[in-house]
Amino acid sequence: MARLSEAQAVLFDLDGTLVDTLPDIAWCLNQVLVQHQLAALPEARVRALVGGGVAAMIEQVALEQGASDAGRLLADYSACYRQHLVQYSRPYAGIDRLLETLAARGLPIAVVTNKAHVLALQVLERLLPTTAFGAVLGHQPGQPLKPAPDTALLAAERLGVAPVHCLFVGDTPIDLLTAHAAGMPVVAAGWGYGEPETLRAHGPQLYCQTPDQLLAALRPTAVPPLSQSMELAGSL
Repeated sequence: MARLSEAQAVLFDLDGTLVDTLPDIAWCLNQVLVQHQLAALPEARVRALVGGGVAAMIEQVALEQGASDAGRLLADYSACYRQHLVQYSRPYAGIDRLLETLAARGLPIAVVTNKAHVLALQVLERLLPTTAFGAVLGHQPGQPLKPAPDTALLAAERLGVAPVHCLFVGDTPIDLLTAHAAGMPVVAAGWGYGEPETLRAHGPQLYCQTPDQLLAALRPTAVPPLSQSMELAGSL
């Protein structure tokens, strides 16, 4: 694929890319931490923990706070989050327009996330109910988490598009590493949870600050050849 506008499919991460789920994640985590007589965390700290899967997040929090029962913390957090999944979460501004435009162009789209599969489906059904995703792949037991490329490659297979022609869009280094491992060009979603300098250091083809910038980049003839990707990544 010589240009981003030549993508034949687009794969999206969920948390921090399509939907701002951080408010609910942080709220539930802090509810559970207080219940366990542990210190609540500022949202900025929780933001840095999102993306690697819930078990990794809880394990890190337990380590930092000296909690001896990470398993109980995980169980209590999971129960809380299931009950308060989208009380504060919302799609990012411009996401509806982006998805509608891609659908109108006939581009298949998919979601590839480390969020539990059933929860990913529920978030999409409740917050993006009119979007027809060609595949939604959340984490399931026994399945490797991103940055392993397995789910990204499976999404490409289900969409019937070769990985090299699938554009991956994500907001954390985990997403960029996933795309590289899968042989997919990747756009860093700068509106999400990753730090700009860290994302740029992972070599995305493009760094976008808003979904509208991504939409503009995907217009035919809108984007220079990928050989100029580092200039693009550093200029937006």
